[in-house]
Amino acid sequence: MPERTRRKRYSPRRTREERREEVLDAALTVLDSAGFSGFSVEAVAREADLAKTVVYDAVGNQAEVLRALVAREQDRAIADIAAALPLPPFDQPEDLLADGVTALLDAVLEHPATWRLILLPPEGTPPELRKAVDSHRAQLRETLIPIVQWAVDQLDATDLDAEVATHALLATVENGIRLTLTEPDRFPPERLADFGRAIVRRVNAR
Repeated sequence: MPERTRRKRYSPRRTREERREEVLDAALTVLDSAGFSGFSVEAVAREADLAKTVVYDAVGNQAEVLRALVAREQDRAIADIAAALPLPPFDQPEDLLADGVTALLDAVLEHPATWRLILLPPEGTPPELRKAVDSHRAQLRETLIPIVQWAVDQLDATDLDAEVATHALLATVENGIRLTLTEPDRFPPERLADFGRAIVRRVNAR
């Protein structure tokens, strides 16, 4: 009896944009687990269970996949930050900080690989990525300064320099994100938000 020929399985038909997202999702998984040294079109194709030609067609070569991935994750992080930023009219400074921290850290837990790429980049991170992160950090700082100035005025803490306070706040929040990424059970969003509330109360009680 002649041997039956096994038909090759094909991935479901998807739009070009859907395929692009599928490739970038696989690329993020590879980068998060293997770092830049283990990143390649072959590894991405294997993770996505696609042929390399599909990866090339959907996004491009290795450099283009990496560039598109970094851009997407930067946009995702910016969207997370924007969603956590308060809109006027503002609440009390204590709630303003705590609610913002909680919203941001919840987003970090929802997209941990994105935030590891940005704040805990693996060895061999291209200078372009670090430069992009620094640029977005500077933009965020400028956005936060008027909010911090409002909080300083509300607390009657006019001896505090709002710009310096913004730098300190960003450093503290970034460290909080790192703690959430590396020790989520020990440092859940609620614990860090409570710390933020306590700091504001201390300033307000002077």
